[in-house]
Amino acid sequence: MIKTITAAALLAALAMLPACEADRVDATRPASGYATGTVVDTRGKPIAGAKILLDNTVFYASYINGSTADDGTYRLKVQPGAWRAYASIEKDYNGRTYSLDLHPDSIDSFDDTGAVRNFAWKLEGRKPDNDWGYYGGLVKVFNESGFHEMEDVEITLAPNGPLIDGSDGSTLVLRPGDNYWRQLAYLEDIPIGRYVATAALVDGDARRPLKLRDWDVGNDPASELQLDFTPDTSGSPGATASIAIGY
Repeated sequence: MIKTITAAALLAALAMLPACEADRVDATRPASGYATGTVVDTRGKPIAGAKILLDNTVFYASYINGSTADDGTYRLKVQPGAWRAYASIEKDYNGRTYSLDLHPDSIDSFDDTGAVRNFAWKLEGRKPDNDWGYYGGLVKVFNESGFHEMEDVEITLAPNGPLIDGSDGSTLVLRPGDNYWRQLAYLEDIPIGRYVATAALVDGDARRPLKLRDWDVGNDPASELQLDFTPDTSGSPGATASIAIGY
């Protein structure tokens, strides 16, 4: 009698198993009628509460919104049509709140047959769907009145504390024409953080220290400047800072 009950219980459990597995969210495999995926930070750890936006590529202002669970996964029901997936996070850093776009593993559109779109937080790099967009911050560079030797300037940005993702960061030594300083008026794609900025006029082995100030604040020139990025005031992703350089 005991054996009969045990066997019956086992058969019942096996019968229920497919239904239980069907209820689980497997964000790594396409699910018919759903957009699924996983969102991770710069260390590959899941991000809870990341904002997911599905944008209809045909109809204007037609969206589906959602967010990630504690394990960084999401699952959104997709209506008929063509959709693209986007993700973003809000991050508090040094008393300010930054809205940050996340990097997709694919920018292809999809329909209601379902798709997997994963996202990762990147501190720098070009956004795949925007020729002018970067994940890093933008530093506007100005020259003070009477200073016209920007081509020979070297700017050093030394991290002053952890970057926005908590990492240590690296000291950046920048000259016009390099990876971050392609245009004289902008330092592009700088990992968002707090930096101590210094500058020098370089002529061969000779170096002449220069003075800096925050152009937006209008403070007095000094031999070094604490550089802080300001979030976009419209609430859109992005952050900017400014440096004015002179003697």
